[in-house]
Parts: sequence; C-alpha cells; structure tokens
Amino acid sequence: MRIVGVSSEEEMVASFLLGELGSERFGPNLVQVLEELGQPATLLTEADLGDAEGNELRRHVLGDFRGYRQDRELFTGFPDGVSWQRVALSQGELLDVRYIDYSYWTALTEGSRRPTDAVRFIRGGGTVFGSMPTGHFLALADSFRQGVTWQPIICVRADGNHPIVVLEGHARLTAMALASECLPDEVQVLLGSSAAMSEWLCY
Repeated sequence: MRIVGVSSEEEMVASFLLGELGSERFGPNLVQVLEELGQPATLLTEADLGDAEGNELRRHVLGDFRGYRQDRELFTGFPDGVSWQRVALSQGELLDVRYIDYSYWTALTEGSRRPTDAVRFIRGGGTVFGSMPTGHFLALADSFRQGVTWQPIICVRADGNHPIVVLEGHARLTAMALASECLPDEVQVLLGSSAAMSEWLCY
C-alpha cells in the first residue's frame, strides 16, 4: 500500500454520495432525500470541499440517506475521529479487501467476504438467497473493461493487523475483480483508519 495524500471526512462524504448517486440500487433513494431536504443534485455533483455550509449539508444528506452520524443502518457503531487518506493499493491488495459483514455479501462469497470468491460464485451462475441473480455484476465488469471511470471506492480498517473493509463501492469492487485482467498496477481508494473501527457493526 502506498500513501498518496491526506484526505478528510468532507472528501469521504462527498465521494460516498457521488458514488451512490450513480447506483441503480441506491441512486433513486438518494435523489428522494435531496428532494425532501430541498437540495439540488449539484450539491453532490459540484461539491466544493472548501464550503463549510455545503460540507455540513452533505453530512446531513448522508445521515438521512444511510445513517451517518446517527448511529443507524450502515453506520451503526461507526466511530468518530476517523483518519482519512488517499492510498494506492496493488492488484493483490485490492482483491484482498473484504466486503462488509452483511448477509448479501456474505452469501455472494459463501461466507468469506472476499471479492475473488464472489467472482467464482457469479461466474458459476449463483443466485443470492436462491432468488437474486448476479448478472448485473457481469455488465458492470464489461463497463470496466470498456474504460468507464468511477468514484474511488471507500475503505476502512482498524489497524495494520486487521483486514481492509469496503465502506462504499461493493459493486464497483466486484466488477473490478471480475475484470481483474484490466486492473492497473495500482488502484487509488479512500481509506479511513481508526482503532475503534473493529466495533463497527459491519466490520
């Protein structure tokens, strides 16, 4: 792992929301949250990290959207005071990142939470819980092969002895694992570190 530079909570929140805005699964819910708060999509698509009011509004959006700073949903047990960096992961390090401890991702990997096991499950035609097809990951992988650009995935870890875990970007990570032959030598991600991260519900 190579440290690229310092990041921040503000950058994490902005990147998280922009990544989810393009998600078929989460995008419509995020748009609804923006509408309920009377905020335009440009709050996300044209984020100014130097604007304190805009940063606070985005934190509010992420709170209503996924429970950030509200100790609920995805962010149940998520610690305060996380240190954020931009880092570059090698291909092997990226493919060793774990999914969150959530039933869907556990089923997709048959318990391991590893992207490489998700690849085997998807290529084998597996369906999650026996009814949820996985072909959309293959379509995302084809997009990656064709050169689509995405927001960096967001990861967290407790310390160097604990695995790196995805916070946002599971589908993108899965697509990159499926199209691993197209991975560059390094992939930049946002990485949050906290000794208390192991207490997060999804770690």
